[in-house]
Amino acid sequence: MEYYVGLKNSLERGIIAPVYLFHGEEEYLKEKAISMFKDYLLPGAADFNLDIIDGEGTGTEISTVISLAENLPFLAEKRLVIVKKAPWFKGKGKSKVTGAKVEKQDKSDGNEELFFKYLNDPSPSTCLIFVTGDPVDRRKKLFKAIESSGRVIDFKSLKAAEMVNWVIERFKHAGKKISPPAARLLVDANGRLGLMNLYNEVEKLMTFAWDKKEVSPQDVEMVVVLNLEQNIFTVVDEAVVGNLSRALAGIRELLTLKEPPVKILTMLGRQFRLAIQAEALVKEGCPERELAGRLGVHDFVARKALGQARKSGPARLRYALEQLSSMDAAIKKGRQDFLPAIENTLINLNRIGDGNIKSIP
Repeated sequence: MEYYVGLKNSLERGIIAPVYLFHGEEEYLKEKAISMFKDYLLPGAADFNLDIIDGEGTGTEISTVISLAENLPFLAEKRLVIVKKAPWFKGKGKSKVTGAKVEKQDKSDGNEELFFKYLNDPSPSTCLIFVTGDPVDRRKKLFKAIESSGRVIDFKSLKAAEMVNWVIERFKHAGKKISPPAARLLVDANGRLGLMNLYNEVEKLMTFAWDKKEVSPQDVEMVVVLNLEQNIFTVVDEAVVGNLSRALAGIRELLTLKEPPVKILTMLGRQFRLAIQAEALVKEGCPERELAGRLGVHDFVARKALGQARKSGPARLRYALEQLSSMDAAIKKGRQDFLPAIENTLINLNRIGDGNIKSIP
């Protein structure tokens, strides 16, 4: 969250670049940043000096953006021009909004030179902000030109610890209190979807517990929707540290929620496989900060997998994965029932250490 705090501090000191590019997947902080600029630059004349443009809208061209940016402010020192869904910086990847594949594109409409000309000498009375949720191509000349003449800010997803602190501060700001374990449970359940989703869950919790001195983990469990993946995390967490009863309770809860056994096995297998891969990559010298990219998962999932690997050990993880694979085949052929089979596997996993896997029949 340092990038956001740094941006806020710059605004408060009056250090404002003429051009910004906001990119990255943390949409909530992007919106908060835009609100900060509005409040700071346009305290009393927003209607006259604010233009918000849809970059993917019909007729939106670079020439239109430049023309608005070159207008002089009316009865104020600054104008603010915001271009949302700016399409000129896209690279290959997946859209953070839709998840669809995004091909590299260049909606320059033949006026790229006009863009460069403006960036070389931007209007000192306008703050121009480009916003995108899609992957950006840092090699593009336009990207580098904004880096040179203004500021590029990557709104990265927050780390789990940062989200926990954010939740605690949100409650504190509202005159309420949430226990750290409750905040952690809330983040584990919903943090992967970003602060926008977490904000909504915080508001829901505040409404539910409006008369309580402190929100507890039990309150979170009653109000917050724990998704399938989070339940799987919990089952594996409990299994690898030997909390058999809690792991089995998690399995039964998934069945109560009508999750198909085959789907539960698939998700459990995926998590054990990620744990094995995470530990192997770190042993090979992969920095932990690059783990998510190498595994192709969210940072939260990568850190969870590595933590589970360190608590369990590679042999126990491989045993669990092999047993789940055999169980899946037996269940599909009608030779085993899901619940007793998974219970037996978790009991065996709980009985063994990393060195005596082969003693289990």
